[in-house]
Amino acid sequence: MGTIRKQSIVSSIIIYTGFVIGALNTWFFASHYFTPEQYGLTRVLLDITQTLFVLANIGAVPVMYRFYPYYRDWLPMQRRDLFGKTTLISLAGFVCVSIALFAFKDLYIRKFMGNSPMLVRYFYAIYPFTFFLLIFSLLEAQAWNHFSSLAANFFKELGQRLFTTFLIILFILHWLNFDQFITVYSLLYGVSAVCLLIYLVRKNQISFTIKTSVITRRLYKKMLPFGLFVFLVSLCTMVSRTFDGIIISSLLGLSYAGIFTFASYITSLLEAPQRGLIAASVPVIAQAWKDKDLGRISRIYQKSSINMLLFSGFLFGLIWLNLHNAVIIFRINPEFMRAETVLLLLGLSKVIELGTGVNAQILGTSRYWKMDLGTNVILIITLIPLNYLLIKKWGINGSALATLIAFFIFNVIRFTLIWVKFKMQPFTWRTLAAIGVLLSSYAIAHYLVHIDIPLLEAVVQSILYATVSLLLIVKLQVSEDINHLAETTLQKLKGFFSRNM
Repeated sequence: MGTIRKQSIVSSIIIYTGFVIGALNTWFFASHYFTPEQYGLTRVLLDITQTLFVLANIGAVPVMYRFYPYYRDWLPMQRRDLFGKTTLISLAGFVCVSIALFAFKDLYIRKFMGNSPMLVRYFYAIYPFTFFLLIFSLLEAQAWNHFSSLAANFFKELGQRLFTTFLIILFILHWLNFDQFITVYSLLYGVSAVCLLIYLVRKNQISFTIKTSVITRRLYKKMLPFGLFVFLVSLCTMVSRTFDGIIISSLLGLSYAGIFTFASYITSLLEAPQRGLIAASVPVIAQAWKDKDLGRISRIYQKSSINMLLFSGFLFGLIWLNLHNAVIIFRINPEFMRAETVLLLLGLSKVIELGTGVNAQILGTSRYWKMDLGTNVILIITLIPLNYLLIKKWGINGSALATLIAFFIFNVIRFTLIWVKFKMQPFTWRTLAAIGVLLSSYAIAHYLVHIDIPLLEAVVQSILYATVSLLLIVKLQVSEDINHLAETTLQKLKGFFSRNM
């Protein structure tokens, strides 16, 4: 876990720095500079783009993750044709998706014109969004396969948010009108793609060739069915994550989509440890399957579970503890507080999903990867009708409840599959200890601190919550990685003070 620990920690720092900038961007969107409809538009455009991206790449990106270790072990860089072939396949997919999107434009207009006319007005932005997301994802996979996930995360999590901040400032200063803002915003992934490409070229971690190698000739019969199945899995996964925003904008309007998105963004803060951990874990897990090292996979499974449960649970408690004070301190538009129940339900959903560890990556890179499709189909079958029915009944709260129910069932099924097939499960006594620590720390901070000044109350509650949580986690040795990090930090501090005294 040394490499994974180091890269996931650094990735998490990068990602959280990006989230801080993203929080600033969200504050701009949720204050009085943008309307809820305009904010909702930026989010739903991304939801549509991500769904079309999955259709366009036709499973090519997951194929790179699954099979690149063979190319890395047996071929020099100049003869590795996997990147070149997956790029051509993805570009062909983009052309097909673009043609289909244009052909069904009238249906798109009918679905959104009534409640979300802005989605029709800015229909054109979908094309550059999708194209550049496709290119960036291919380059990101190449970076991950060369253990350069830090660079990919830097450009994706930090660079894109800085670019968005720059555009927002131009809009606030009236140097861009909203039409121009959306046009330039649609190039978001293009900027990151160019930067990452330059990095990979300078590091000699990329080459483009379509001359078929001996590895491709040996493995293509495995690649094709794998790519097809993972394409279907990815489509199900993406639909499950973007369907709510799209259907809310269709049934209720972009204003409600913007409010729902506000809560979704806040809960997305919980995903930062997962993003960094997955970026570092995927190539290691793929290599472990190749080497038949089940013990290593089991250790990654358990450590990822406890670490992500602690991080996500701690952050969710911190967010919920300070929610009302934050609205006052940052002068957030009160209309967005209609998402309070949504935030609670989505937050619980995220904690459950993250607390089960890297189950998706273990299944997706194993010989039972086909079962990943089955679990995602079950998720979609559960989520879509449940979402539609509960939105009709309870609005955006219904959508959040549908997400919680569907993802709970989804993760129970994945947990069971990995347990039955590999005799692995992620939970230990530390899982219960982590839950107990977080609940106790929250209760102490919430019930002991009451100050009439919102900013002071938020600061004191947060410090108390963080201090009690950290002390209990380290004392009870809930996480080996956190204890290792704490010991390393303590030794460095001792060394620093001893040198300067």
